[in-house]
Amino acid sequence: MEWSNIESAIAAQRQAGYPDYDPTWLFVVDPAAQRMHIIDRKSGQVKETFRCGTGKGGLGIEDSQTPPGFFTMGGVRIAKNGNTAIQTGDSKKGVSGIYAEMLYPPSHPDPTLRGMVPNGVVIHSYNPEASEMLRQRRAQRLIGRVPCTTGCPVPDIEDAPKLIPYLIQGAGKFDPTANPNANLQSLIRGGQVTEYQRNRLGAAVYVLNRQ
Repeated sequence: MEWSNIESAIAAQRQAGYPDYDPTWLFVVDPAAQRMHIIDRKSGQVKETFRCGTGKGGLGIEDSQTPPGFFTMGGVRIAKNGNTAIQTGDSKKGVSGIYAEMLYPPSHPDPTLRGMVPNGVVIHSYNPEASEMLRQRRAQRLIGRVPCTTGCPVPDIEDAPKLIPYLIQGAGKFDPTANPNANLQSLIRGGQVTEYQRNRLGAAVYVLNRQ
């Protein structure tokens, strides 16, 4: 694992104006293995490993690609009981259950991109009844076997609830441009979806540059 790169990236955020940045959790996405590892940074211990789909277009910042490198976690939304039938994304009905933003970090060379979601890519679960494509993904058990998403790291439905405590602890600020649509705002007001946001940099998210 690219441990030295991760630690260098964390140090870069301190130098970029966040001297107290010291994340507990590392969310490491491995596109080659189609896995996500939750690592206790202090001990280096892998606490959990989940099946995790990544972009069917490989690595990059184009459509259906997963961007590699270092990100910080932004705001988090959790549906009631992690229910994958409840929408948590801003616009796509298939984005449901859990939703956690990946944000360009403060050290990003383009200041206009800092704190922004890269090309709509977030960590989320999905509702297989939302579309035929998602039904097929579920029926064929593609998550964890082959890259099959439109770019987002997507854990398998059974594994998504296990991520919840780590996402809640790792939440940072929401991307200010990612405003919930009217339907999602209604779900939040009605208590079906809970938002977690803290005035800090969130947990470290690192997408390995291999596929």
